[in-house]
Amino acid sequence: MKIESRTERKEYERRIAPRGVPRILLQKLLHQWARGCIPAILRNALYRWMGVKIGRHVFVGLDTWLDDQFPELIEIEDDVTISFRVTVVVHDDARRMNAVIPGALNGTVAPVRLKRGCYLGAGCMILPGVTVGERAVVGAGAVVTRDVPPGKIVLGVPARVVRDVE
Repeated sequence: MKIESRTERKEYERRIAPRGVPRILLQKLLHQWARGCIPAILRNALYRWMGVKIGRHVFVGLDTWLDDQFPELIEIEDDVTISFRVTVVVHDDARRMNAVIPGALNGTVAPVRLKRGCYLGAGCMILPGVTVGERAVVGAGAVVTRDVPPGKIVLGVPARVVRDVE
């Protein structure tokens, strides 16, 4: 079963995509190998084995963190470039916005989609539920908190549209 929007983490883990400890450990081990793997083709294979959906002609840079807890929620289409030290997160453990109260909530999960031909600059962070549009560019160090329209350049913390891709 595939989710399209933000879902409670407990519901996702128990009902939608249950997994055992051995699978979680394998995903985390594959992730550690992938992050430091020199050959890009092997790096992509390790991410695929982890559960990330990766299209053709995709480059994922070294030391990139693709969420290893729920990798099946990451979809990378064809011709995407992900520079080094990018972080893609599909879950959060937020309790409340105004206070941290243990056990108040258990966080959420939401898919991340990187559309055809987009580019993620070095060290940027993509948060849960974000779609980066076709041919969009995310600047180095940006924190993307909402969808990036196709063909736009976003920069900053939080990321904002600054202009069109030429």
